[in-house]
Amino acid sequence: MPIYDYSCENCGRPFSHLWRSIAQAEAGGSPTCPNCGSVSTVRVVSQVTVLGEPGGLTPSEKAQENAQIAKQASYTSREQIEKLRSAKDSN
Repeated sequence: MPIYDYSCENCGRPFSHLWRSIAQAEAGGSPTCPNCGSVSTVRVVSQVTVLGEPGGLTPSEKAQENAQIAKQASYTSREQIEKLRSAKDSN
């Protein structure tokens, strides 16, 4: 059951309309305005919510990536260990 957004050409009021099916929405024409009763209504582009960055990861994918980065960051590299040992030996 799709919900489409419309705007009345008579009074200018925006409104949403619930159709029983996409086929009914395509064949049904324009719904009447609930404010003034006019049949001069036009379908408008609806706003959508996008999770994450455009073309990016979803919040759960980003959390997994951050956990993996944190896990990798918790390892001490061989070079760092050798630097620490050499600094300790020189003292």
